[in-house]
Amino acid sequence: STKLCWCPAQLDVEEVVRDSARRMVTWTGLGFARVRDGAGLTFRVDNVPYPMDYELLLRYEPESAEDWEAVVSVSSRVLPTSSRCGNLLPSEQMYRESLPHSQRYVLLSRPFCFEPSTPYEVTMRLQRASVTQRHPGAFILIDSLVLLPRVSELPGFHGAEAAARQEELERYQCLEVFRMAPPHPLAQACARLVCSVSALMHGGALPCQCDPQGSRSSECQVQGGQCECKPHVIGRRCDRCAPGSYGFGPLGCSPCTCSPEGSVSQLCNEVSGQCQCQPGTVGRQCDQCQPGHWGFPACRPCQCNGHAEECDPRTGTCLHCRDHTDGRHCERCQDGYYGNPVLGSGQQCRPCPCPGYPGTRHYHGSACHADDETHHIVCLCAPGYAGE
Repeated sequence: STKLCWCPAQLDVEEVVRDSARRMVTWTGLGFARVRDGAGLTFRVDNVPYPMDYELLLRYEPESAEDWEAVVSVSSRVLPTSSRCGNLLPSEQMYRESLPHSQRYVLLSRPFCFEPSTPYEVTMRLQRASVTQRHPGAFILIDSLVLLPRVSELPGFHGAEAAARQEELERYQCLEVFRMAPPHPLAQACARLVCSVSALMHGGALPCQCDPQGSRSSECQVQGGQCECKPHVIGRRCDRCAPGSYGFGPLGCSPCTCSPEGSVSQLCNEVSGQCQCQPGTVGRQCDQCQPGHWGFPACRPCQCNGHAEECDPRTGTCLHCRDHTDGRHCERCQDGYYGNPVLGSGQQCRPCPCPGYPGTRHYHGSACHADDETHHIVCLCAPGYAGE
């Protein structure tokens, strides 16, 4: 079973990426397509290996205890050419299917004849059942559309000699295993039968095609063709990073290590490794406060009284105080200056007239302050000098 490409028929579809670290996996690939009530999806099918009838199976997961329905149509801009599918017109296939909230997949009521080298579109409108009004806040999660071959049409499953094979397939429920996501391990009796089905459909065995960067060797499992992947690499061919990792290359992929406090999820960009940050956090791992803030993960603005933009990200001490200010919050004047630089006071730090100005050869004071009663400037003289 393959998760087919989906393309939104309306703008009411988004991809919901799921992280499997903390929950049971009930989906394929990275996640779901989250479809709004009344919106549509189009699945593009262009990799059919054998001309025959296929059952269509839709995997889904409701977000609420409501039943949904899908109005499905199958179409192709190319007329069928094979003798098997040549007498069917794809545009005639349109039907309504029920999606009960208690289930996780539904086998559509009609099979469809697909043939190789022909592009098809399976379009469906998804909506809540038994209601006439669409609700913008109602969604259903769609995982994948699966094409299950009707194996009774294959050459090795015709006639009396194939009755035993058919009976084994049904007794061990070999094809039913592919209905749920992820599929359960195949029973030993099924492994041989499913391998035969695959060989008949593809005209023999398939090459492994293990990715030279992501796989440990060029060999794959005989059943299913799974290659042996390097760390944090997934895919049958080991050709992409697993959810929660990035940087596909000769050494595999690296963990995202997104900050649990600062990031939206544990997933990051597959190429850059950039995590999706919560408001107010920055950095590749979303583990820092944005500029002008401190105290991750409870980031808050630097308090510098308007005399600095940045502070120490851990302690909150202001950095590079301007306007001759000093202190943890740039709240006092540097030695040699006086005034009240606290934001809102309306004052600035001015040079102490003791006499001259700080930094000149004729300045003989080390600090000064304004007397509370007289408001005169009182100088603290340098050693060897006295005030008047």
